[in-house]
Amino acid sequence: MPNRRIAIIVLAVVVVGGGGALLRNPIRSWYHSNYGRPAPSKGHLWGPEGLAVDSEGGIYAADQRRGNITLFDRTGKFITQFDHVENYINGDKEPAPISRGLYLAVIEPRHLVFVAAHNVAEVEIQPDLKPKLINIIGSRGHEPGQMDGPEGISRDTNGDLYVTDEHNRRINVFDKTGKFLRFFRVPQDPQCVTVWRDRVYVSLNKRNYLACYTKDGVEQFRIGTEAVFPYIVWGMSLSAVAALAVLAALKKGRWAILVPAALLALGTLGCIADFIYHHQPGQFRLPEHVCVSPDERSLFISDRWNCRIQVFDMDGHFIRCFGERGTGPGQFREPKQMAFTPDGRLLVSDRENNRIQIFTPSGAPIGAIE
Repeated sequence: MPNRRIAIIVLAVVVVGGGGALLRNPIRSWYHSNYGRPAPSKGHLWGPEGLAVDSEGGIYAADQRRGNITLFDRTGKFITQFDHVENYINGDKEPAPISRGLYLAVIEPRHLVFVAAHNVAEVEIQPDLKPKLINIIGSRGHEPGQMDGPEGISRDTNGDLYVTDEHNRRINVFDKTGKFLRFFRVPQDPQCVTVWRDRVYVSLNKRNYLACYTKDGVEQFRIGTEAVFPYIVWGMSLSAVAALAVLAALKKGRWAILVPAALLALGTLGCIADFIYHHQPGQFRLPEHVCVSPDERSLFISDRWNCRIQVFDMDGHFIRCFGERGTGPGQFREPKQMAFTPDGRLLVSDRENNRIQIFTPSGAPIGAIE
C-alpha cells in the first residue's frame, strides 16, 4: 500500500505540475497559428511599439526588436534612426542602448521623451540629425522617484510626465524638469497611461481592463471586464492539490486521480470561457494604448490579442471597433501605440507586421509606413 500511495502521489504531481510543460509545444503551435510568427523586417521598422506625432506631422517610432528610434517626415519618408545616445546610462547606471522600443511622448518637434531601460530619457534631435541627451529621469528601484519596468508614458498640459511603473504597480509623476512629484498605486501591473484633462486612463492589460483615475489616483470607472482566469488557475491548482492530499490520506486511490483531474478539466473550461468572453466587442484581450481623438470626444484603444482598435466615448461606453487578425490593409498582428496626425489621420503601430498603419478617423485603411 505505501508503494501504491507513492505512485498515486507521483502521478498526480505530474498531472498538476507537469501539465503545462507537456502542453507547451501544442500551446506554442496554437499561438503561432493564430497570432503569427514575427516576420523579418523589409523596411526601416522591425517590431514597432512606441509611436508619436509632433505638431508638424513628424512621426517617431520605437522598435522593440532593434531597440532604436526612427524619425519619418509627415509623408512617411525616412529621415534618421538611432539606438545609442552619448552620455546615456540606464536605470542601473550602466551605458546601454537608449530605447527598449516602448512608448513615446513628444514635447515639441524633434524633442521627445520615451521609456528607456528602467528610466525615462529626454532627447532632442539636432539639425545635423544627431540625437542629444537632455535629461535622464529616474533610476531602477522601489523608492519614490525610482521605477522597475516602466512601459507607458504621457504628458499633461502642464508638461508633467506620467510613467507606468509595472513591477511596483504604480504611476509615477514627474514635472517637466524631471523632478519627482508623487505616485499613486494601481491594483495590477500597469501597461500604458494617457492623461486627458483631469483624468488618467491606465491599461491593466494582464487583467484585460482599463481604469480611469483622477490625477490623485482615485479610481472613477473601468472600461472592460476584469479577467477571471488568474483566479480560476489559482483556485484550480490549489483545490486539485488539496483534493489529492486528502484523498491520498484516506487511501482513495482512484478518487485521488479522478477528482484532481476533474478539477483541472473544469478550470481549463473556465479559462477557455473567459478567453472567449473577452473577444466580444467592448471587451479586451490585453488592452494596450489609449489615444484621445482630435475632437476629444472618443477614446481609441488598441486591443492587442484581439487584433483590433476599439472606440469608446470619454466615459468608457463602447461605440464601435475595426480591424482583425491578418497581414493585409486594415488587419493587425498586435496593435500597440497610436497617434493622430495634425490633419486627423490615425496612425497605429502594427508590431508583428513591422509597420505603422494609417487610417481615416472612421477606421478605413489608407496606407502604411515600413
